[in-house]
Amino acid sequence: MLRDYSLSLITILKGILYDHQKLAWENLLKYEPEVKKYFSAIGLEVYIDKSEGYAYLRQAEFEEEIEMPRLAEKRQLNFFTSLLCIVLRKYLLEKDAEAGTIRVTISHEEIINRMKSFLPAAPDEAKQQDKITTAITKVIDIGFLKKLDDNNSEYEIHRIIKGFVNAVVIDDTLKRLELYAAEKQITD
Repeated sequence: MLRDYSLSLITILKGILYDHQKLAWENLLKYEPEVKKYFSAIGLEVYIDKSEGYAYLRQAEFEEEIEMPRLAEKRQLNFFTSLLCIVLRKYLLEKDAEAGTIRVTISHEEIINRMKSFLPAAPDEAKQQDKITTAITKVIDIGFLKKLDDNNSEYEIHRIIKGFVNAVVIDDTLKRLELYAAEKQITD
């Protein structure tokens, strides 16, 4: 049976739904209660950030002690990928504070420079840059970063990262990483 909100259901099941996907986005907003009810029956929550223009599914938290199988994939990220996500989230916060622009871009070189400040000095700089580049590719695959077509060294940070990287823990985590990098340089 096809429902009036089937477009929303199918689109959000395939991944993140953005407001630039006009038909599906408008359908989701129009039928928001029905869509949320549909997914809640199978233990999923529809997270919608209307101000930033995205929505996605996440595993609902249950108060009872029932062990439910996970439908929403939880990803284990390596150190470099995790650090990059935190660095990108901090950069997004900085840009929002200074200009409040909707579209935030960052260069490949800026990413490398920002990442290096939290890493101990590497005996092989090229190997370290390769690891950072691999992390960039992984973050693109996750959907937090997009390579801009018009320039090979520029990326756009997708605001969906705000839904996954908590702004509260950024400064504390980065301070601990800076201390670790400094201590590692002293002992090496």
